[in-house]
Amino acid sequence: MADKPGDIRMAEREVLNAFNAIRKLRGEPPLTAFPKPPYCSFCGKSKEEVGVLVGGASAHICSDCVAEAQQVIRDA
Repeated sequence: MADKPGDIRMAEREVLNAFNAIRKLRGEPPLTAFPKPPYCSFCGKSKEEVGVLVGGASAHICSDCVAEAQQVIRDA
C-alpha cells in the first residue's frame, strides 16, 4: 500500500489529537492510532467500544455523545 500524502497524514494527526483531548477530559486512555471506521465522529470510540453507533451521511455519533449533547441542551 502506498504512503498517504502528507496533508492526509497531517489531518489524521489533528483529528487524533482532537479525539484524545476529548478522551482526556472524560478520563479515558488516549488512542494510539487513528480509529478504523466506523467510529464516533465526536469522541473517536469504535463501534466495539460503544455498542450503539448512529450513522449519518458522512459522520457517526455514539450513544455516549448523544447523552452528553442532550445534557448540554438541557443545561442551556
